[in-house]
Amino acid sequence: MQRNRLRLAVAVSIACTVLLSGCAQPGSTSSAPTPSAITSQALQRPVRSCETPLGCSEFASVRGSDATGELAWLGTHPLRVTSARFDGVWTLHVATPCNHLQVQVSVQDDVLTPGLVSVTDRGCEDPTGSYQAWIEKLFEQPVQWKLDGDTLTLRNAHATIDLKES
Repeated sequence: MQRNRLRLAVAVSIACTVLLSGCAQPGSTSSAPTPSAITSQALQRPVRSCETPLGCSEFASVRGSDATGELAWLGTHPLRVTSARFDGVWTLHVATPCNHLQVQVSVQDDVLTPGLVSVTDRGCEDPTGSYQAWIEKLFEQPVQWKLDGDTLTLRNAHATIDLKES
């Protein structure tokens, strides 16, 4: 019995060695990073800057509406919006009543055009789950924005939201 286990262990070891040695054939152009490359990439952090039209201010929703009318939840379960530049890309951070969105935006005049959107996905019970879906829909299309004093207004065909600097 002991001898069979030893034979099995040796056979598995030889099989693994043969399989792994086939991954790095002489002359191959493997793109596997070296340990030092992995370490240096892990130490590099994105460069964050507040050089955006909104600075590094935080805004909280106070009211809003869509085709159905006024949305009271925007006042009772406010969105929190901040922005920053990461490696030169303007990114909006939107804290919803349930999750977070990061929306890369390009700006032309008074229009924010959404690019890459990242969303956390905690299982949200309604009504906050439906609020999350509503916010995601807002950033599926360009958003007109206006900063007037301490009030930020976001508007498109989906909705209008007023946010106050907090």
